Amino acid sequence: MSRGKRVLIVLGTLAAVFVAAVGGLFVSVWTGAEISTVGTTDFRNELKVPPLAASVVDKDGTRVFDLRMQAGTTEFLPGTKTPTWGFNGSYLGPTLRAARGEKVKVRVSNGLDEASSVHWHGMHVPARMDGGPHQEVAAGKTWTPYWKIDQPAATLWYHPHPHGRTEAHVRRGLAGMFLVDDAKAGALALPKRYGVDDVPVAVQDVTFDGAELDDGKGMMRNTGFLGERTMVNGTLDPYKVVGDELVRLRLLNASTARVYDFGFGDDRAFALVGTDGGLLEKPETLRRVQLSPGMGSPLLERS
Repeated sequence: MSRGKRVLIVLGTLAAVFVAAVGGLFVSVWTGAEISTVGTTDFRNELKVPPLAASVVDKDGTRVFDLRMQAGTTEFLPGTKTPTWGFNGSYLGPTLRAARGEKVKVRVSNGLDEASSVHWHGMHVPARMDGGPHQEVAAGKTWTPYWKIDQPAATLWYHPHPHGRTEAHVRRGLAGMFLVDDAKAGALALPKRYGVDDVPVAVQDVTFDGAELDDGKGMMRNTGFLGERTMVNGTLDPYKVVGDELVRLRLLNASTARVYDFGFGDDRAFALVGTDGGLLEKPETLRRVQLSPGMGSPLLERS
């Protein structure tokens, strides 16, 4: 074998070892970012439930909502005010609700000091109403999308989608649920009292840097933000008191990179009744359900 070939083989081997080492480090750091709340959380704060958004019905039957993106402060930690963004409030947004067959219109105003947008995640809408990166709303401006709801009952959500800034805007608090109802779901024996036995559960991971929400800069910044703590509906260490009844949890993974494996601490079974695509043909009995960022999944649990 020539000297040149031997040099190439050695260099190739060293490169392979280097790549394997970097890959192993990456996997180690990623898997080491696992966080479990089982047996580690002192559930001491009552779960906040986003209010149902007010609406009016125009003469032509269109249901009209108003959403305003705005800056504010939120007290996640006792006595500490954290700068945040929200819709119609300081953090997150109200739950929009409408029925299949209804015409809806949303007046979206931007009270921030920079452009953003509102995307209707999972909603069947015309492209010009989608709210993607091509439809940013400038600071101080208003955008009014409208469409007819033509899809089965589902648990959807809305969030900003500005080019290159989606993760940051969602993490600051711009997100909310959009519930679609239909006659078929209404006829089923599913819990229907919003906030009582039909509970929205928007899960996010966060890291605090003093009073500020961490901006996510770190070793995994190119893969996505992985926070150190978990909160639900903007509530740290949350609890929810329910009666001896069937409870519907509308799970939403509103984190920007973390994948969750949802289940109960005692490993009890529950019924998965739908996904963000709508109701399943029949409930499926599970003990764990995994949701990637942006996914939603309603489930039932008997307390």
